[in-house]
Amino acid sequence: MRSTFAFVIGAALLPFAVLSAPTTTVIVPGGPKLAEDVHLVPTGGSLAHVDNFVHILHANGTVLKQVPVGATPGPTPVRVAERALKTGWITYASWLNQGASPIKHFTTTWTVPPVPKTQNGQTIFLFNSIEPSSFDAIIQPVLQYGPSAAGGGAFWAVASWYLVGSNVFHTTPIRVSAGMALNGVITLTGISGTNYNYATRFTNVDNTILNVKNAAQLTWATETLEAYALKAASDYPAGSTVFSAINLTLQNGNAPSVKWATANDAADGLSTTVNTDGATNAKITIKY
Repeated sequence: MRSTFAFVIGAALLPFAVLSAPTTTVIVPGGPKLAEDVHLVPTGGSLAHVDNFVHILHANGTVLKQVPVGATPGPTPVRVAERALKTGWITYASWLNQGASPIKHFTTTWTVPPVPKTQNGQTIFLFNSIEPSSFDAIIQPVLQYGPSAAGGGAFWAVASWYLVGSNVFHTTPIRVSAGMALNGVITLTGISGTNYNYATRFTNVDNTILNVKNAAQLTWATETLEAYALKAASDYPAGSTVFSAINLTLQNGNAPSVKWATANDAADGLSTTVNTDGATNAKITIKY
């Protein structure tokens, strides 16, 4: 947007232009977003939906910031990223809960891959996640390689993320090493009417927990590889990532009947294979 003002030299009134500050786009799980829409949740802090805002809360419960959910449209909505091939969601497995009982626990174990052979400023995300049926939000414990709005570089790190509307919230990334086993968990912690409380974290990495209160019910579970700014196949880790010990349980205490669907990037040779189907000790492999 361009605004015109004027200043006086002698008797002359001369116009000059004032340009608004440029916006900066950053990479997050879900695609490019405006930097101003990305928010750090402090260690021990949490999030709470209050009317059309998300409150960022300090560990002691005080409100640090109130963020309008849809204040500024992001360049890449979550649902669009799902359909991307060479960038965005590359390959994944998914299951939609259409039953009456909500998902209570969703756990996944995987190993931090080796560092990619080539470095081209690429960003890679690996995670299990759940979205609401509206597909306008997502909660996820994320393993990241490369840069993102949360930080990072030519190393692996983990953090918990919550995206809703145009806004993105994350914990501080914690660096991890290749070969380390990770256990990503998403848990329904409470229900009040149509408001659902969730927590996500890596159970074996401190300071990764993120609590979200008064959210919509989460129904669409995934195991996902997402990536940006790749220039060569060697920008990916070698081999494959195996998501194992995948367990889904419902609020009623039962394991749902699950058949995982897959989406692949055949053009680039990346694929997802369901080795063991179901909701109990399922196994899914993503091949680079």
